[in-house]
Amino acid sequence: METRQITSERYASYVQLFMSVFNQPPWNDQWTKEKAALYLKDIFNTPGFIGVEALKNNQPVAVVIGNHKHWWSGDEFFIQEMFVSKAEQGKGIGKELFKYLTVLLEERNISNLSLLTDKGIDAEYFYKANGMKQIERLIFFSKEI
Repeated sequence: METRQITSERYASYVQLFMSVFNQPPWNDQWTKEKAALYLKDIFNTPGFIGVEALKNNQPVAVVIGNHKHWWSGDEFFIQEMFVSKAEQGKGIGKELFKYLTVLLEERNISNLSLLTDKGIDAEYFYKANGMKQIERLIFFSKEI
């Protein structure tokens, strides 16, 4: 297993991996290749983009992407997406990739890591097991328009 920063040459593989993860339980999304490609492109093109991947047989099996943000109390990295191949989940690959990301962020003097995820699914328990804490004072709002 190799962990490293993302390279744009594997972009099509990231799109495919993203769809294979999120179009099945527990999310059951309905991503098309076109929409997934646009969504990931938006993240990749946002200022402060950082992405890391885990490779197995030279193919991405886990990805974390997000953005470095400047904040008054110290810079932070906001994880936009983390996705691990269903076949590789539960084998410690996500944990290793998360560790790799943390070291990379520390080297860049980024002192905080944040993200959003659904309640009551494996992702919630993964993040808690890897040192993330729920912030009770925050409320996530949404409105259909």
